[in-house]
Amino acid sequence: MAIGKRERVFIVDDNALTRTLLRMMIQGDRYEVVGDAASAEKTMERLPALRPDIVCLDVMLPDSDGLALLRRICTALPACAVLMVTARNDRNTVETAMRDGAKGFIIKPFNPGTVLDALDQVVANLASR
Repeated sequence: MAIGKRERVFIVDDNALTRTLLRMMIQGDRYEVVGDAASAEKTMERLPALRPDIVCLDVMLPDSDGLALLRRICTALPACAVLMVTARNDRNTVETAMRDGAKGFIIKPFNPGTVLDALDQVVANLASR
């Protein structure tokens, strides 16, 4: 990450409290939360204009499976890294998400340390390419 550059993050979760908690944990010197959405439809309306570096994406959404939305995001914004946010860390979900383009996971319940560690790991992996 370039000095002074904050990575742009977009949050997708149908739970308003989860979106607020993630925003409070992420927003700071290293990361800028540029937007959020509670559904797949709103996400795909907003993402192209915002062009975030990272999307934090819930696996369960009211209008779409998060894994299906992951594929749509990776197709529409191939340079964007997606972190899955879930309480479901079963092997099938993890394998499918990683195969389909996810760069990592934030497991619920989370805390500021685990969220920032996951974001930092994604940024480090992207920078090493």
